[in-house]
Amino acid sequence: MRRFRPTALMPIISMGFVVVALPLIGAIATAIVRVDAFATEGRVALVSVQQTASSSRALADRITELERTARQYHALADDSYRDLYEEHRADVRVMFDRLLENNEYSDLQPLLERALHSERRAHQVVLEVGSGTATSTALELAFANLRDAVMRVVQAHNGFVRDLGNSLPEQADGLQRLLMSQASWVIPLSVGLALLFGSLIARPLSQIDKGIRSLGRGSLSDSIRVSGSSDLEEMGLRLDALRIRLLELEAQKAQFLRNVSHELKTPLTNIREGAELLVIDGVDSEQNTIARILQDNSVRLQKMIEQLLRYGADGDLDPEQPTETIQFHRLVQDVADKHYPILSARQVVLTSDLSAVLFDGNAKRLRVIVDNLLSNAAKHTPAGGTINIGLNGNDTGIVLDVVDSGDGVDSEDAPYLFDWFYTGSRSGDTVVAGAGMGLAIAQEYAKQHAGVIESLPCKDGAHFRLTISGKHYAQA
Repeated sequence: MRRFRPTALMPIISMGFVVVALPLIGAIATAIVRVDAFATEGRVALVSVQQTASSSRALADRITELERTARQYHALADDSYRDLYEEHRADVRVMFDRLLENNEYSDLQPLLERALHSERRAHQVVLEVGSGTATSTALELAFANLRDAVMRVVQAHNGFVRDLGNSLPEQADGLQRLLMSQASWVIPLSVGLALLFGSLIARPLSQIDKGIRSLGRGSLSDSIRVSGSSDLEEMGLRLDALRIRLLELEAQKAQFLRNVSHELKTPLTNIREGAELLVIDGVDSEQNTIARILQDNSVRLQKMIEQLLRYGADGDLDPEQPTETIQFHRLVQDVADKHYPILSARQVVLTSDLSAVLFDGNAKRLRVIVDNLLSNAAKHTPAGGTINIGLNGNDTGIVLDVVDSGDGVDSEDAPYLFDWFYTGSRSGDTVVAGAGMGLAIAQEYAKQHAGVIESLPCKDGAHFRLTISGKHYAQA
């Protein structure tokens, strides 16, 4: 069976909103319908019971009037009271008929029929009393039975009102429990659906973000794969094609560096050797001056070629190099020890204040950084000068300071110190004279360790600082 795959991201988002909203909309609609039905039924039932109870109490009052009129008719034997009695009885009969017609309670039916039977019996006694065949005692007993039957009807209606008043809160509690039960599964269902569609949307976007970040870091070895809608998968394919193209360009660049460096190295070696043969020691001539210029520049070019070969070596262009836990203070001290003999011969004092620091990084590249900073300091520090090295670590990262007592950094050179092949405006023993690659390489390696190299203002000499952000482990 073929798996469904949306053609675009927007349909997924729209469908996600609809699917997540459906349970909530259904629950809200159900709640509205149930609450409205409960309110309507409760209102209708309450009004009905109240009307019935009011009718039964009105019936009791009219029975009292009926009894009073019957007694007056018996006592005075006046036909006008009999007519009034008949009018009251007609009203009572209408009330009985209305109660029987609107009765919704089976338990009330026998009471109403008994009351109606008692009314008929009382009317019969009234007729008998009028004809002289019944006594007043019989009349009093008949109406007493009628009052009792009607009072039972009134009490029954009052009981129904109380029962309804008690049942409404129970029904409300039941409705509340039902709605809470409904919410207990609707809300988790909606949240689950939201998380599901969120993952469907977030996963390909996360894969794209990861691919872009890997391209930004220069990590080109892992292919970029995006699984999701067809437009996002197409974007993933384009990113992967870009990765492959960058790999090809990196390979071409490395090959170009190797070829050019190799082709230049041989003739430059010949030029250097020829220039050395032209130099005659102890003779100050124009030939010697030209030969020394050729010799110095050939040496400089040869160093540049060697640095290009080293920088373009296999794997050296890849920022994703293996890391290890390094005793950074020992690495700095080791590099300083290698420079010590040359500095000592020139009577340059090298001092160091190194805090013990453990750091996760690439030892080879960190050594290149430190060596370049110390080499620059040594190159531009005059005889009898000083070089100070400081290393400290804190919660935010590591700081390495290299301060020398040389001529310092020219303000015109400061913005371009870390540009490729920039050799500065000075010559001789000034800052950055040479191949113009050392600080550029060191800066790139520093960035690969989440760090940066800066040239700070210094009153006497130059001050270079390496700052590497991130956690480190101070060694006791």
